[in-house]
Amino acid sequence: MKKIKTLFYFILLWLFISIGGYAEVTNISNLSTSQKERIYKKLQQGGNLTIEEIGILKNSKELQGLKPEEIIEGKKLLEKPRVQTKKETVEIKSLPSKQNFSSIFKKYLEGKTGELTVPTNIKPFGYNLFREVISKPLPAQPVAPDYIIGPGDEIQVLFWGRLNAQYTLLVERDGRILFPQIGPLTVAGMTYEEMKNFLTKQATRIIGTNVAITLSRLRQIQVFVLGEVKNPGPYNLNAMSTILDSLIAAGGPTKRGSLRRIVLKRNNKVISELDLYDLLLKGDKKNDKRLRHGDTIFVPLAGPLVGIAGNVKRPAIYELKEETTLEQALKLAGGLLPIGWDQKIQIERSENHKWKVILDVNAEDKSNLKKFKLKDGDLIKVFSIIPQNMNSIKLMGNVRRPGSYSYHQGMHLSEIITSVDDLLPDTYFDYALIKRYVWSTGETKLVPFNLGKVVLDKKEDVELKPWDKIYIFSKWLFEPEPSATIKGEVRKPGSYKMKEKEFRVKDLILLAGGLTKQAYMEKAEIYRLDKVNKKRKLITFNLKKALRGDPEENIPLKDLDEIIIHSIWEYIPKQTVTIYGEVNSPGQYPYVKGMRIKDLVFAGGNIKESAYLDEAEISSYNIINGKLSLVSVKKIILKKALMGDPENNVRLKPYDKLFVKKISEWGKVEYVEIQGEVMFPGRYIIKKGEKLSSLIERAGGFTKDAYFYGAKFFNKKAKEIQKKSLNDLIQDLELRANVSITKSMQTAISSEETQTYKIALTSIQNFINKLKKIEPEGRVSIKLTELSSFKNSKYDFQLSDGDLLIIPKRPEFVTVMGSVYTPSAFLYEPDKTIGDYIKQAGGITKNADEDYIYVLKANGEVYSKHQARFLTSFYKYKPMPGDTIVVPENFEKIPYLRLIKDITEIIFKIATTAGIAIAAL
Repeated sequence: MKKIKTLFYFILLWLFISIGGYAEVTNISNLSTSQKERIYKKLQQGGNLTIEEIGILKNSKELQGLKPEEIIEGKKLLEKPRVQTKKETVEIKSLPSKQNFSSIFKKYLEGKTGELTVPTNIKPFGYNLFREVISKPLPAQPVAPDYIIGPGDEIQVLFWGRLNAQYTLLVERDGRILFPQIGPLTVAGMTYEEMKNFLTKQATRIIGTNVAITLSRLRQIQVFVLGEVKNPGPYNLNAMSTILDSLIAAGGPTKRGSLRRIVLKRNNKVISELDLYDLLLKGDKKNDKRLRHGDTIFVPLAGPLVGIAGNVKRPAIYELKEETTLEQALKLAGGLLPIGWDQKIQIERSENHKWKVILDVNAEDKSNLKKFKLKDGDLIKVFSIIPQNMNSIKLMGNVRRPGSYSYHQGMHLSEIITSVDDLLPDTYFDYALIKRYVWSTGETKLVPFNLGKVVLDKKEDVELKPWDKIYIFSKWLFEPEPSATIKGEVRKPGSYKMKEKEFRVKDLILLAGGLTKQAYMEKAEIYRLDKVNKKRKLITFNLKKALRGDPEENIPLKDLDEIIIHSIWEYIPKQTVTIYGEVNSPGQYPYVKGMRIKDLVFAGGNIKESAYLDEAEISSYNIINGKLSLVSVKKIILKKALMGDPENNVRLKPYDKLFVKKISEWGKVEYVEIQGEVMFPGRYIIKKGEKLSSLIERAGGFTKDAYFYGAKFFNKKAKEIQKKSLNDLIQDLELRANVSITKSMQTAISSEETQTYKIALTSIQNFINKLKKIEPEGRVSIKLTELSSFKNSKYDFQLSDGDLLIIPKRPEFVTVMGSVYTPSAFLYEPDKTIGDYIKQAGGITKNADEDYIYVLKANGEVYSKHQARFLTSFYKYKPMPGDTIVVPENFEKIPYLRLIKDITEIIFKIATTAGIAIAAL
């Protein structure tokens, strides 16, 4: 009952796997024990299987071609007590694999696919002749003897003997040539052969002279290629061209054009009709006539078409020239292939422009092919023969020689499986199955049988029929196979089958490839599962004695045993030393007694080029109170240690760490950039401590247009400082705004007033978000002068990576922006003051904050009214070219900003810190 229950769970799982057949992947007896144990456990407990586990069961070789219901039905039939003759079988009429060949075309019409499917992606026959269009016919070709000479031909005459000369004679429009030494001769209308004989005879008048006559160039003729061609029109061809040459020149017929009725017309009369099928199928060019000047080649629409698909030698769409029988059409397609089924050839036909009909023709009777007349648009389908061998029996599963066997009348199973030697080990003798196809009904029948009674007892035998499929199962299909696992210090740890009845420790170790060199030989362990109480038991044994075959230590194993082979390093401390820093392979290395610094450096792959050789550090550790503690740090001269100096190449102790330092700033490359009015602007590499004057010298010095006052210098560190200051100011503004609005909302006396404050808070937050997007430039104010006086001045500071110096040309304008009536740039005049420029801009507006007017100088500095000694002295200040006068808006007049105390002062600080104009906010 346990086996039946396991089988039931196994088959129940398969009912959820919709498969029509099983790929021959692997026998289930070859699966790993751990996989099978996991699967069987889940099956018995009703657990969910993974996709991988389902695939393992699905691809079992023993079950190839079987359905889940067939396995269940076969097992029930074998175990059910019944009175039945030896030849009795059971019909399974509901099987999805049932085939009924008496209604084979009915299934096809119902849309069922399989062996009866014929691919219909066929193409018209013959048109690939013109797939690659040749733009011009080849000019060099032999001249036929019957070629007619006409005006435009060139005749080459060669004399030798008493007279040596060569002449090229043109046939004139009147048909004559001027023959040297003889005079004008009429040759037009003669054939090439006649012309040669005629001229040779004339040349004999010159005594003692030999003559050779050829055509050096043929005349051009114009023909018209019309109808269903890709490029219809007139074409100039040489006089030897044929109908086919003209078609090639025109790109060939279109897919609508006829290949079988190509007409050559001359003087409105049909001269020839070319059928390209004669050329393509027989190589016959007799109707490919030579063309004359003025000829017309006409390609009409294609005639009736039929398609021939399936198992013929040349499936395609063919054009019919006249009334055609099915026999003639099949000849066009090269006839049936050896696998073509001639019992029924199917024709799909459109009837009366209303519907489609299907017609079947039995081709075994050749007279049927001759009688059947085809119509335009017919599709002929030639199906494949039944793929199975008619006299075969297939044996599969847990057998030594699976495959197909020849059947003969009265054949029995004992003739194929003669003895136990024909079966693989672990064959299941209680149950095997034959899946039988019955030709008379087209139904599948199952014949279950007891394999043991056929092979072992020789008491029963089973008569076979053609197409029988015999399934022999492994017993491990129905129950887990005994196995044991080995882990630890073996070459191939894993799970292994216990094939022998007495399987011992030594056997499993050998299956796992033997021990590694680090295996601990004195002791190993077996963990054994007690299947009754489900508890694990520990068994220890001497590994060395077990491998010698000592029966007390070489313990017999049981199913699901697990052996652990330990490492010697679990019992012997594994001491290490470490090297890190500028070496090629830093890391931990085994400690060996007497090991020195030089040895550890060698183990670490030697030092890098960047290693600092004048100093290295050794950190020494000891185990104190159960902890690894640092006890000393010693400095050595590394280059002396590598030379073997005993004071520096010291002996190492376990757990020492050697630190190889890196040369200061090794590999660090710093760049600065200089732009504008220098001789060689660009990006320069600098050395440590290099000054600004050195960079200017390397750049070739200043040009004559350099504007020192407007020089801009940018520094990354300055940008970071400015960014931090800017963030602090914005945070201060944000804090003041929140505090002010919150207080105002708490004292609000109405919901309308509260709503007003909320709107104000949103507006302030939007304003602050705009401020947060401001990025400071990192500009540092410098005073640049001529190089001779600037060098070693207080502004000649050291450069750092990423610095940028921009020296502009002198600008001609002073800019006024902000709350003035006409913000603009004004032409610089030396005597003009701030007041003059503001007047020129129309004066300040009523919303201007006059107290915070300031000048953003071209050198990066700021000059404000608060810096002026007197108010009048500020307006009398004379700006320089490139300066910007900023008249900010009075932020306290903006309703939602009135709530913030000192808003104008904060905004002013933000503007000057970021190096921007307040008006730009």
